[in-house]
Amino acid sequence: MKNRFLVLSLASLFLVGALTQGCAEKSKLDLKTVADKIIKTLNTSDPVAIAGLYAQDAVMTQPNEPAPVRGREAILNSYQSIFKAFPDWKFDFDSILFAGDTIIFELVGHGTMTGPLVTPEGEIAPTESHLDLKTAFIAKISPDGLIVEDRSYFDNTVMLKALGLIK
Repeated sequence: MKNRFLVLSLASLFLVGALTQGCAEKSKLDLKTVADKIIKTLNTSDPVAIAGLYAQDAVMTQPNEPAPVRGREAILNSYQSIFKAFPDWKFDFDSILFAGDTIIFELVGHGTMTGPLVTPEGEIAPTESHLDLKTAFIAKISPDGLIVEDRSYFDNTVMLKALGLIK
């Protein structure tokens, strides 16, 4: 009887220790630190550094893209195109929310289109138009702190006006 109690006690301690260790490992990811890094990196205007925020197999979905952008290399190409057209592009972050493994940013992107914008349909010539684009950016974060899924939402009409495609 004593041996059974001892075995059960040791098993319980082992189980509690394993569960506690699992909780500690899950909490190692500090989303506030990840969010700060995302904010700082986005405002560098460096497409290579920004693409480095994403996992190799990340997916980015945005209203200006005809289909989800898949993989870090394709995401890099997307950011290179944006910063070629809007080299002064910067972000102001209005609010940041955290939910599980997700960071939700409300932001405004600002820039002037002084360069050409490469699109799947061809190149759009510079318009010298200034753009203020209110955006909701939802980033699902992997355990190693990289963006695995980026879903951004903004009014594409504002973008199309700045590109001179609609009045």
